Amino acid sequence: MSAPYNTSAYSVDVKEIPSGTPDRFAAADVTHDRMVAMRDGVRLATDVYLPRGAAGPLPAVLVRLPYGKTDDHCAMPMTAAWFARKGYACTVQDVRGKFDSEGRFDPAHQAIEIADTYDTIDWVARQPWSDGRVGMWGESYYGMTSLAGGIGQHPALKAIAPGNITLDLYPIVFRGGAFCLNAMGQWALAMAAQGYNDLSGVDVRHLPLADIPRRAGIESPIFDAFMANPVRGAYWERHGMPQGYERLKVPTLWWGGWYDNLMGGQLADWMKVSANNGHADHIRLMIGPWDHDGTADHTVKACCLPVGETARHRWDTYQAFFDRYLMGLDNGWGRAGPVEIFVMGDNRWRVESEWPLARTRYTPVYLHSGGKANTLDGDGRLGFEPPGAEPADRFVYDPDNPVADTVGRSMWAFAGQMGDRRTVERRADVLVYTSDPLDRALEITGPLEARLFVASSARDTDFTVNLVDVFSDGTANPIQDGILRMSYRSSESHPTPIEPGCVYEVRIDLWATSYVVAAGHRLRVEVSSSAFDRYDRNPNTGEPFGAAGKGIPATQTVLHDAAHPSRIVLPVIPR
Repeated sequence: MSAPYNTSAYSVDVKEIPSGTPDRFAAADVTHDRMVAMRDGVRLATDVYLPRGAAGPLPAVLVRLPYGKTDDHCAMPMTAAWFARKGYACTVQDVRGKFDSEGRFDPAHQAIEIADTYDTIDWVARQPWSDGRVGMWGESYYGMTSLAGGIGQHPALKAIAPGNITLDLYPIVFRGGAFCLNAMGQWALAMAAQGYNDLSGVDVRHLPLADIPRRAGIESPIFDAFMANPVRGAYWERHGMPQGYERLKVPTLWWGGWYDNLMGGQLADWMKVSANNGHADHIRLMIGPWDHDGTADHTVKACCLPVGETARHRWDTYQAFFDRYLMGLDNGWGRAGPVEIFVMGDNRWRVESEWPLARTRYTPVYLHSGGKANTLDGDGRLGFEPPGAEPADRFVYDPDNPVADTVGRSMWAFAGQMGDRRTVERRADVLVYTSDPLDRALEITGPLEARLFVASSARDTDFTVNLVDVFSDGTANPIQDGILRMSYRSSESHPTPIEPGCVYEVRIDLWATSYVVAAGHRLRVEVSSSAFDRYDRNPNTGEPFGAAGKGIPATQTVLHDAAHPSRIVLPVIPR
């Protein structure tokens, strides 16, 4: 018989989310704004979606987010209705201090989010429509609250599926020491309100960097906290959950995208958690051709590379995971292997037994030139043979004229908004090294790293590296990239300046990929010193972070000779 659920007259019937499996129920009914009390008395606004006509209590999927449980941005009514049609009670909650919830928002504060998530799970498990089994799903911040649930270890929590997130918040905000201005900087400005702040008055070029909020007439304690904490320390121990790896024992589906701007930290998290669980059967990883916003699902492209339709696989995987651990269905989930990756270029999903892959051949590819690698028309060359006696390449990085191809675009939608890099490669402050056409396809699957020998006339500066696939028609498609602020070359907690003119060997983390460069295509490496406004500009002055009112040009040197073999190390997979 059907349980007497207390539902409003508001019904959700949308079916835009693709699925290869039939719905178990035709529609969902929703109750809005249940105010759920936390242990300190603060009440959090919660919507409950139930399958129309369901008989008896149900397993539940919980989503906790700061972006508005009914706001168009995250399409929670559509998502929650999808879970309900699949047979789950779906509960969506505004986190503390956001939208319809009470309290003060202190983003990713571990003590708050772990406690609030635990208390909400406890509430869900005790409802008459709940059978006591709870799962959590979400990406980005609501992936983080899913992790908070796992760390809290409520006995009713049976599975979590966090996506596009990492337990360690610091590298989300500062990558290689550079501030992630486009994504996290503007996020901090927008989120410092009960809803969203208007960012139309924000000037990302304004200096000093720390004054951007006040220049725009915005009060942002979040942005100010980022400015005050550019190095690892107590703030980053409290915000994020970097100590939580050993407490994650619940079945977990980690998922993300090769072009997600949080992907590097997520892969590091998965490796630590799976190691702590002895590579247990219930820890799984899925990486697709997506960015943070999943734009490849709509464009069927990853930047310039066609990848085909992948959204159906994503959602079918979520359902199979929850069906296994919340409904107890013997559906074969996870038997094929713990890692599932989308191999771009081959455009197919592949199951692997580990990450990184044991059969990887880490292969150095070296920078070469006659000293004139500047621009696309220079003499830079990329080759598998080590360099001999070769002159260094030089360029001038001017903070007043940075590489600025991301200004006005969203780095959350990298794969949808970024594309052919030839415009950037025509700049004199970009060194370009290109291989001969490949005589056979080259698969690159795994972690990527550049090892460069560099010098600068400044006491602090940045170096950037981009790995590029050059199509037969000349299109330069981004594969992966990285940045290093030189003062952070040895430590994220104790940055130190460099000696002008001194040569340093540095390692620049390009995170990872799974990408097949087709036969006839060419590989390309770009080296420069800015990627604005994806990252803040280094003013080259060596002043405290965020304080410089003006930048100065710096002369940058990249060496590539027998004693200084600058290279990029590729994770080559035998074909």
